[in-house]
Amino acid sequence: ATSASVWTMQVAHTMHFLHVALAICFAVAVSAKADDSDCEVCRTVLHDVEDDLTPEERKDVLVIETKMQAWCNAAKGKNKTMCYYMGIGDAQSGTAGGVKREISSSFSRGINAKRLCSRLKKMDGQMCELKYEKEIDFNTVDFNKLKVKDLRKIMDDKGIACVGCAEKSDFIRSIKKYLGKDEM
Repeated sequence: ATSASVWTMQVAHTMHFLHVALAICFAVAVSAKADDSDCEVCRTVLHDVEDDLTPEERKDVLVIETKMQAWCNAAKGKNKTMCYYMGIGDAQSGTAGGVKREISSSFSRGINAKRLCSRLKKMDGQMCELKYEKEIDFNTVDFNKLKVKDLRKIMDDKGIACVGCAEKSDFIRSIKKYLGKDEM
């Protein structure tokens, strides 16, 4: 083999290595970004329940379930929905069957909330589909960067009527008028 062909093969191997390394870096970056909001309601609810448990209470599955029920009785919004998915309902909403015993037995074995939510996601995907609604600061938000879906939600939440709104700018104008902001 000539030195030129050896050099060409070395360059090809180096390029292949760089492509693989870049693909791995990209996959890690994407998974880390998705992990920020993944299972956020599940992690919050189970972390709060976990924080309520003493080391002694963590040993008894029934005590853990009683604590879970007490926490869920006071829950509201997305947290209440998560309780429903876990199988901890109330007289009005009932339950979705849930995984209450799986959660309580996992806590008794020392599994933390984040790891438990990852396991529950594999059993029932809806456990991690719940997300908290984004809070919007009307003083700093750039309405032009919001989706029309978000603008409509703001209008519904605030009770803002917009007869004949067809374009994004119509929705923005109506919201700004309601908030008393100058047209820009």
